[in-house]
Amino acid sequence: MALLETKDLTYVYGEGTPFRAVALDNVNITIEKGDMVGLIGHTGSGKSTLLQHLNGLLSPSKGQILLNGEDIHKSKETLRATRFRVGLCFQYPEYQLFESTSYKDIAFGPKNMGLTEQEINLRVQKAAEFVGLTKAHLAKSPFDLSGGEKRRVAIAGVMAMEPEILILDEPTAGLDPKGRDTISAMIENYRQNTGNAVIIASHSMDDVAENANKVIVMNGGKVALSGTVDEVYKEVDTLLSIGLDVPQITEIFLKLREKGLDVKTDIYSLAGAEEELLRLFKERGVRR
Repeated sequence: MALLETKDLTYVYGEGTPFRAVALDNVNITIEKGDMVGLIGHTGSGKSTLLQHLNGLLSPSKGQILLNGEDIHKSKETLRATRFRVGLCFQYPEYQLFESTSYKDIAFGPKNMGLTEQEINLRVQKAAEFVGLTKAHLAKSPFDLSGGEKRRVAIAGVMAMEPEILILDEPTAGLDPKGRDTISAMIENYRQNTGNAVIIASHSMDDVAENANKVIVMNGGKVALSGTVDEVYKEVDTLLSIGLDVPQITEIFLKLREKGLDVKTDIYSLAGAEEELLRLFKERGVRR
């Protein structure tokens, strides 16, 4: 049984009005425990609408969202529990910080779960460790922190609820390359240490190739492609037809092939590029 799945999930905005629009059209996806899923698509593709359905912020016009086989809209109690079990962190989450200290902001979710002060403290400390925040950070007002530190506080607030599925909508948006690497590394650290599933919505084909083990491509409210990174990224023509680029590292290897070098073109990460170049050098007798 999948940890989370959607069955014929459809959502219509403005039903019965001249502004009616289908945002999701019979979407079927499955998420397994421990998955790192990259959700890709242009603005308007349905990514954010899909994410808001997965933890019950929006209700389907048709279809179901099943968490461990149970419809999340079965009852008010089921829906409330889902919002703790499927944690959603919106794009630019630092704009939602409001408490007097970073500690209190991270503790907000666990407190609403009705946990004891001791358990809340343990969860705050654990989440802070995942995102690299010190005791000094926790004691400060979040508004006295840097932009990247605020982002980490906001993400830690969702992690502290220990959701079975952590959903992040463009978690590295607006950050410089160092900031993006920091956020990506802490998310992977969280997934490896907890075994929980993570879904990351992103515009960056490169980031998804580096971090995800599964990819879902949305286009026009539908799932255009779904599978492993290799299965999805090799569909270059399909990706280009819906306006998505292949990773820059892949483009380099496609160019090398055009120049007559016998290299693989299914290269999507720096690690894969290094491995392929070392193979090529070895074949040509070039020592590292």
